[in-house]
Amino acid sequence: GGGMGGGMGGGGAAPWGPYAGGRPSPGMGCSVKVLKKGLQDAGVLPGGRWSNERNALCVRGLPADTTNGDLYDIFAPFGAMPSEGVYAMTNPDGSCKGLAFVNFLTAESCQNAMNTLNGTMMPDGTTLRVGPKQPSARRQPGP
Repeated sequence: GGGMGGGMGGGGAAPWGPYAGGRPSPGMGCSVKVLKKGLQDAGVLPGGRWSNERNALCVRGLPADTTNGDLYDIFAPFGAMPSEGVYAMTNPDGSCKGLAFVNFLTAESCQNAMNTLNGTMMPDGTTLRVGPKQPSARRQPGP
């Protein structure tokens, strides 16, 4: 299951509005997650529905305490990113596996981030590796 469910009413609300008449739907509460999902589903955020294949970077060698917020703080200055454009792979305990994916809206931003950050020496002597994300094997169209 999951998802937002069927929309009820909404007359007069903004066309993408996740709320009925400006008030939260019963049982939904007011959550920024609901707002984000509504904006993403409506396609009103720049970047639209992002693809994890184009202008995507794979980042390796990250510290265990890395979060999506940290990734955003490091990579966002290089250029515009789609909504949810950073993703740290985590272990069941919430710690980062040292691997993350970062998406940009333009190839130029992607290239600048890679050129600047790849090979960065970490305080513990390890090296941050930033390179193009390899296409997902599952998603490649067959002949």
